[in-house]
Amino acid sequence: MRLFSALFLLVAMAGLAFGFWRYQRPLPVLAGEAVIQNPPDAQKVKLAWPSYGQAAVGAVGYGVLDSHDVKGPVPIASIAKVITALSILKEKPLSSGQPGPTITLTAADAKLYHDYLAKDGSVVPVAAGQRISEYQALQAMMLPSANNIADTMAKWVFGSVSEYTDYANQFAVKLGMTQTTVADASGFSPKTVSTAKDLVILGEAALKNPVLAEIVGQSEAQFPGVGTIHNVNYLLGTNGIIGIKTGNTDQAGGCYLFGAKHIIDGQPVTIVGAVLGAQQRVLAMQDSRKLISSASSGFQTQTVLHSGQLAGRYKVPWGGSVEAVSTSEIKQLTWIGQTAVLDTNLKQIQPPMNQGADVGSVKTVSGHEKSAAVVLKQSVGSPPWTWRIFH
Repeated sequence: MRLFSALFLLVAMAGLAFGFWRYQRPLPVLAGEAVIQNPPDAQKVKLAWPSYGQAAVGAVGYGVLDSHDVKGPVPIASIAKVITALSILKEKPLSSGQPGPTITLTAADAKLYHDYLAKDGSVVPVAAGQRISEYQALQAMMLPSANNIADTMAKWVFGSVSEYTDYANQFAVKLGMTQTTVADASGFSPKTVSTAKDLVILGEAALKNPVLAEIVGQSEAQFPGVGTIHNVNYLLGTNGIIGIKTGNTDQAGGCYLFGAKHIIDGQPVTIVGAVLGAQQRVLAMQDSRKLISSASSGFQTQTVLHSGQLAGRYKVPWGGSVEAVSTSEIKQLTWIGQTAVLDTNLKQIQPPMNQGADVGSVKTVSGHEKSAAVVLKQSVGSPPWTWRIFH
């Protein structure tokens, strides 16, 4: 009898110890599930598309917003020099105000000038022994669109034009330009092709580079041995246009990649667009002005998140769930017809937690980034002792 009592006592004590150990274990971490709902689509914007070729429109921070008749890659003429310039600045970066390394031109560079001149390509005169800075070379490429300087710079940075094109094609893919093929540095070759949608991506990248954005916005510059060189983009300063690049060859026709800064509902928006395949460059540029005007009316301020809106939910293992809600509203400038995309970031939480505890945030992922905090709508209490012991 005593043995039985002792065994019972031992079992009871072991059970109590085991139960106490189970009770003292840390509570599980709870992961939240985002349940934010994006606003519904609005009516599609009617844009002033050209009647020829292909075109696309986007904005810095928004990406490509709309396109017209983009059926495949076409020659892009001197717009290709934007890829060349970005590639050069990637490998030989400059800061604003820096001239960069000095390049001494050779007889081979002088020959490039005469070769392009004979083919009626756009050029800047150079001679063997002439010294220019990297910044001046970029100005010659982007303002008067010097084909010879594009080739000179490709060889200076990459060793040869073929090595440059290998690099540039990979660079274009990394930018997201999936329908672009770079066959030369100047765009004189009809084998250098892209689409208007890809060029919007390119234009946004160009305007995000402070040195290149500065250069494409210049109406003129001084070039050693030549004097004043002028930007063929004569629309600078009209319709808010701040760049970027014109192009014109027999195969490509007239092409224009533009950026235009407008204030819409009190917020700065940089519209980016491309028009390809015009009969003449001037026509592509004129029609771009109509496209810019129609695009600037395609934005609206929209409440994309309301204060107290459900943003997420935490499932509680011992029963029920707890909601997480936003603490403030977000008003966002959005493109009419495009859903505003919200990104919800919910933290893992360790109960118990009180109502109103900060558990994450919601932010916009296009345009000007804005965010709102997310808090618990209800408290998360501790589980009952039975759950702690038996789970």
